[in-house]
Amino acid sequence: MEQTSSLINILASKLPGSVTRPMYLEYNNRKREIERIWANPENHYKMLQDYKSTVESLLAISLFYRYVLGHIQGATSFYKLVNNVSGRDTEYAISVGRNLLDKTQQGHLLAAVITFDDILKKYQLLPAFFEFSETLQFLKNCKELFNITEYDEEDNTI
Repeated sequence: MEQTSSLINILASKLPGSVTRPMYLEYNNRKREIERIWANPENHYKMLQDYKSTVESLLAISLFYRYVLGHIQGATSFYKLVNNVSGRDTEYAISVGRNLLDKTQQGHLLAAVITFDDILKKYQLLPAFFEFSETLQFLKNCKELFNITEYDEEDNTI
């Protein structure tokens, strides 16, 4: 029988360990916390259990955005700013550690940002969806995304 990889494994497959370790750690911690929340009979997010694989995928995408794509967006914006300020006659490259961010690299990074933005648009995800510090906020974002309103949205208790 063929075993499929979780989305977090697919997204992290070619990333360096310095990025994947904290991303996996947070992913696993938040998954455990979601399971604890769902195990509580008084929770207001039980209906999301029907969408468990989707919730896990959204969590993986959220963390990928936070640990990888957000930084890429920042780098592309900074590169554009530096080269716009310097004028059109001169093209600058930016050294980031041992890596050089030049026009070619900028193109690759920008293509990744555009592709990710296209995915967000296709699935009607706003960048605000990824802005959470608490797991309950993530679950609330999922509930809003799925337009689930059977329970009181204002109650943030478990």
